Amino acid sequence: MTYSLPHDTHTDHLRLRETVGHYSPGPVAPGALVDIGGLERSSLLQQALARDSSFVEPDTARDSLLLNDDGSVWDVVTHIELDDRSLLLSHARPGLARLLETVAAEAGLTDVEITDLSRTHAAIAFEGPRSWHIAQEIVPYEISSLVLHGAVTVALPDAGGADGVLARIGSTGEYGYLLVFPQEAGSAAWVAERARALGGGSVGPEALDRARAEVRHPQLGCAESLSVREAGFAWLVDWEREDDFRGAAALRSAGAPRRGLVLLTSPAGDRPAAGSALRAAGERVGTVHRVAPAPGAATELAYGLLDKPFDVPGVPLEGTGADGRTVGLVTVSSPAVLPRSWSERIGI
Repeated sequence: MTYSLPHDTHTDHLRLRETVGHYSPGPVAPGALVDIGGLERSSLLQQALARDSSFVEPDTARDSLLLNDDGSVWDVVTHIELDDRSLLLSHARPGLARLLETVAAEAGLTDVEITDLSRTHAAIAFEGPRSWHIAQEIVPYEISSLVLHGAVTVALPDAGGADGVLARIGSTGEYGYLLVFPQEAGSAAWVAERARALGGGSVGPEALDRARAEVRHPQLGCAESLSVREAGFAWLVDWEREDDFRGAAALRSAGAPRRGLVLLTSPAGDRPAAGSALRAAGERVGTVHRVAPAPGAATELAYGLLDKPFDVPGVPLEGTGADGRTVGLVTVSSPAVLPRSWSERIGI
């Protein structure tokens, strides 16, 4: 499934925050969705992922970093653990299957089966305060029993008995689900139809970027040229691990960061320019790292890459707009919004 353009970012953002929005959760490209089997699959996960996999329970889902050898971020991946196999989905980069094959070869793992599912299977994500209504139609029990980070095998509707995997995991702070299914099942169209019936629909990358920024969900674009700690991705690493994993040596040798990302807000219409300088009391203390616009929103939102100790909430700053005007900003804590799902009960 691909984005159906053109997208109205304001409408898409409202879908995510008020009803339900659906989208392709990873790149539609070879190697982005991988099935792992074999007796040494847990060893491969332990070598590849920055989060510890040794005690992961079946029927669970979680996000983890997958690092380069130099400790930089290769991508954020979703790991779904089942009884006899594991599914990995990369968020932004193709080539995951090839990378895992390299990790297995370097570790001397021979009893592992790495299958590229991207040619036979697909995935669709749907998030928003009403998204659980869609999940309830295929989960074989009361939907509130599928807890956050839980996963379950489901019978797909109108698919001739085909099964899929549904995980309760999201990126916007709202109720969220990820469905993996055989392509011939047509489940993306089914989700789209159910979303329309709930007043929702498909959402494009700009609205997703904004909604994820509001809750500081890790995005690969925020990690470019930054270390794991600078980008705020440290929670996707198990730092107490004593075993080696991809990029571990570089992480352990890195010093404490001297800068960090923090959210910035400014009044609607006073959008700072990406890459422009940020000043506190006339002193340059950082730059605007990334902007997350949403037309019609009450405030502008951006990421500031600030020298310590300025990377904390409540610091007034001055930036520059695209037209050269001075823009007043302030650093804020995350989340920058109160997700509706936090106050609405799930289930009947």
